[in-house]
Amino acid sequence: MTIEKSLDNILNSKLKIAIIRLFVSKTGEFKATGREIAKLTHFSPPAAHAALKELYNQGILRLDAIGKQHIYSLENNNRMVRKILKPMFKEEIALKDELKDFLIKQVQKAGIKKKLVSLLLYGSLQRDATHDKSDVDIAVIIKNKKDKKEIEEKFLNEISLRFYDYFKTHLDTYIKTKEEFKTRLKKNLPPVSSLMKAYSVIYGKEPLEI
Repeated sequence: MTIEKSLDNILNSKLKIAIIRLFVSKTGEFKATGREIAKLTHFSPPAAHAALKELYNQGILRLDAIGKQHIYSLENNNRMVRKILKPMFKEEIALKDELKDFLIKQVQKAGIKKKLVSLLLYGSLQRDATHDKSDVDIAVIIKNKKDKKEIEEKFLNEISLRFYDYFKTHLDTYIKTKEEFKTRLKKNLPPVSSLMKAYSVIYGKEPLEI
């Protein structure tokens, strides 16, 4: 494998990318069996084992035999891992924090921050299950019904446009008053029911505190 073409060979499948992303996302010296990695990346064990073998042969992963188990970990002594793959995937993982900072600044700039109860990130990005056509889903919980039209227009005509210009992906907003949100939460109605399974607070209160 030539040095200048090595990335082409390492990042040549979605599964290999998912495996590297998994290892980089974990703190400390993360180690796992092939079956555990298959479960965490949502691929079949045979496919995961084949990809893991390739990454081991390419020097990206270490392989330790403990009893009958094969345990994989990142090969941190490899220049490609240390200088290229880890910084690249850490930057990708940091996207959520950058997205949150961006939205907080935008609602402040639009003059609507004080009219919000909460901004919540949910959907595929929060679940780490994005694909090429995924939007970024946020729930916007507002204090008063009288402000709803203004806030909808601010997101549609200003914030969503700036968001797309910067991140090159669409912002899908679910805007409800705190009373509307609490009603749907109490009755376990979608999309609030699915939001509660995986969300993070961008700004304001936790859903159960609203």
